[in-house]
Amino acid sequence: MSEDIRRVVLVTGASSGFGRLTVETLARRGHQVFAALRDVPGRNAKAAAELAALASADKLDLHVVELDVTDQDSADHAIDSVTSAAGRLDAVVNNAGGIFPGPVEAFAAEEAQRQFDVNVFGALRVARAALPRLREQGHGVLIQVGSISSRVTIPYSGLYAASKAALGSLTEAWHHELAPFGVEAVIVDAAPYPTNIGANAVLPADSARFGAYGEGFGRFVAELTERQTQTPGDPTAVSDAIVALVETPDGERPLRTVVAPAAQLDAVQALNAQAGETAQAVSADMGVSAFLAGHPTS
Repeated sequence: MSEDIRRVVLVTGASSGFGRLTVETLARRGHQVFAALRDVPGRNAKAAAELAALASADKLDLHVVELDVTDQDSADHAIDSVTSAAGRLDAVVNNAGGIFPGPVEAFAAEEAQRQFDVNVFGALRVARAALPRLREQGHGVLIQVGSISSRVTIPYSGLYAASKAALGSLTEAWHHELAPFGVEAVIVDAAPYPTNIGANAVLPADSARFGAYGEGFGRFVAELTERQTQTPGDPTAVSDAIVALVETPDGERPLRTVVAPAAQLDAVQALNAQAGETAQAVSADMGVSAFLAGHPTS
């Protein structure tokens, strides 16, 4: 791969799921990839060893870096490590995330804070660490791994959906604010795909309140699982979309990329199109449309 096409990419939450698929695919395509994991000596030691072995066996430019998205110092250090090693940073994929499923009432505010700390503030910390470098370079892209739950909230996913909606709003703000610096911010809104995110789900600690919803929640999980078992999606659809965004020429990346089964895809894309038109209309009425990315005078 020629140097003008080759990218230096940092991917958070790279131990498994979309993150693991993304780093392996990017590395096999010739990019210089930094797989960011938290607690490399401990809980992610096995994943780190697997990635190192893969890089050695297949001669891939794939490296493991320690990064805990709940710690700003950790994010700052990881970005410094990458830029020191590679000399630049072209793309940051914020994939680290988790899910707290269950009725909203059953979650204490402290539990909600934990959900947002990873899914929202984690992305904010990583972006805060990376953006001075990207602005200085005059190019680069932040790619957020979002969810169609940010657009359509189904029962028992309120905290997760709220966190992904917040991530979507941050991305839209970055998209407009960073454009004058030549830096892009985009988001991949993914439908549920089989990864280990469910295995790591955190249920409400308040068993009494959770129990009040027990029958409904149980039926919900059973019916959702049955549908996903009947028509399992391929998670590589999401990692392939992320890779495509990394490789898309600067200035040509769409704000939102939806990855979902056909019916969901059409519905969410229609909603996104309407939201884009609404943003234009509201901004024009407020007299600030010149500040939107892609505006002729922006």
